[in-house]
Amino acid sequence: MLEPLTLTGIDGSNPLGYLAALGTLRLLSQQHPAVRMHWTRDTAAWRPVLSGIDLASDALIAALLAAPAFPAIESAPLGKNITVEPAKFSEFVQKAEASLHPSGNRIPADFAAAFGSEVCVDKDKNRIEYTLLCFITGSGHQDFLETARTLLKKVEAPHLQETLFGPWLRRDDKLSLRWDPSDASEYALRWDNPGPLGVKSVWGAGRLAIEALPLFPTQPITPKYVATTGFCEDRYPEQFTWPLWTTPVSCDTVRSLVALAELRQAAPNRQQLTPLGIAEVFRSPRVRIGQGANFKVSFRPSKAV
Repeated sequence: MLEPLTLTGIDGSNPLGYLAALGTLRLLSQQHPAVRMHWTRDTAAWRPVLSGIDLASDALIAALLAAPAFPAIESAPLGKNITVEPAKFSEFVQKAEASLHPSGNRIPADFAAAFGSEVCVDKDKNRIEYTLLCFITGSGHQDFLETARTLLKKVEAPHLQETLFGPWLRRDDKLSLRWDPSDASEYALRWDNPGPLGVKSVWGAGRLAIEALPLFPTQPITPKYVATTGFCEDRYPEQFTWPLWTTPVSCDTVRSLVALAELRQAAPNRQQLTPLGIAEVFRSPRVRIGQGANFKVSFRPSKAV
């Protein structure tokens, strides 16, 4: 009998931890279609549990390092960021579509759908409308795709060990995607100025979290507006909402769960969600911190809703 493996380092109430768990599931599913994930609550947090595969912790980490890693990012003609002009993004989309035939490799296409849409355009800036999960766009020398590429090169087994099995020490220099609420270091709430200290992050978590993006595709709504799966965008600030389920499910089922319309309600209805195996729902605001052009985007700590 295959023993389930609990990822004790990941806290399901942390958006970065949640995305890292889903990225882990998606990577493993490419080579182990039988893998499943559910969540269990211990004394400290909700933890993801893997089942359906015969992998101890060391073998799991080796499998993740060997898995095909976002070729859409590594070989994309997008440069350092996804905030590009429509023609450039259209070229990227066409190459992603071409990769579907004859190999049937849908990974580049899944990332293209996650990044944004060339049919939704910010005409003032002549760039596509892009996913709300992109928090860094080039200001302050922080680039979304370049950060992802660098994480791919730098992350090794010890980084994944810390991410999956803890504790998160947040001792890695820079390379933050700003999905960890602890990245929101505000001067007004601290004894000293956090700016000169630099950003400390968990590289392994970022590396795995980027792999979750294909589970949160964007959808063109109007010529000026693209929606992002998982976000309640009819309220300000935008709210990222995610479910935790207690029944082992596949990656394809997770793709459906995170897109449930019920999650976008102001107060998700447990009578609707419980029959689907969903035991808890968390929500984290996506906020801008700073004034004028000198601002950063971050998640606030989540709340159970």
